[in-house]
Amino acid sequence: MIAAAMWLILQGGTPTVGDTIWVSRTVAVPAGRTLRPADWRPDDPVELLGPPRVVERGDSTEIAYPVVVWRAGTHEAEIPGPLLLGAGGGVDSLAPQHVTLRVASVLPEVPPDSILPPQPRAEFVPRGTRSVLPVLLALLAAALLLAPVHWWWRRRGPAVPPPAPPSASGEVPLERWADAGEPRAVAASATAGLRAAIALRVPSAHRGLDTDALLARLKADRPEWPLDDVGAVLRSLDEARFGTESVPFVLELARDAELIRSRLTDAPA
Repeated sequence: MIAAAMWLILQGGTPTVGDTIWVSRTVAVPAGRTLRPADWRPDDPVELLGPPRVVERGDSTEIAYPVVVWRAGTHEAEIPGPLLLGAGGGVDSLAPQHVTLRVASVLPEVPPDSILPPQPRAEFVPRGTRSVLPVLLALLAAALLLAPVHWWWRRRGPAVPPPAPPSASGEVPLERWADAGEPRAVAASATAGLRAAIALRVPSAHRGLDTDALLARLKADRPEWPLDDVGAVLRSLDEARFGTESVPFVLELARDAELIRSRLTDAPA
């Protein structure tokens, strides 16, 4: 005959919410039998913390489940009975047991007069009316304020006439610069004079454009000009100004630029 003890709570005093509680059962196991604990999935608010602990003492075995209770009060739980395994493969199961768990609250008790009484139901809070009118008015006011500033900022001042090209009366000593070994200065002066003459006749072909953009503008506005000669001279002067090798005939390029500038100045508008 199999003797089964009642389930006990292995906990000193009354446990509180969140404490680990060991619920144990001691079973007298007959000779030739093996005790195996059953799986237990307790219902809320009881939670199993881990596998059961099995301890053999002589001809009896103790099974203890670690649990925790998350709500104060008295709770009933049903623990499944363990299994008895025989040597020949037979299996017997013990009936489940009910256990009562009493858990105290972790909060201290307070006098009844310190508890706030229930308050009456609050009234409904009326919702405000949503409208895009304030946003539209703000945008309109911002536009009215910024429009004069934008107009003042964008307005154009009087046209500034382009500077007159340097004269050919020998004011720039190109020969002396060339003899002194300053070919880049000669090329820069010749380029500035030719570009100034072009900008005087075609304001859209200003000196801020690079050579290719300037030639494209001249091709569109003044196709009758000697654009091949203008492009050849300007590109050669750019090579003399920015190239890595020295150009020995930079003075001849400056004279060619002066000749083209004279032709453009004498050309009809």
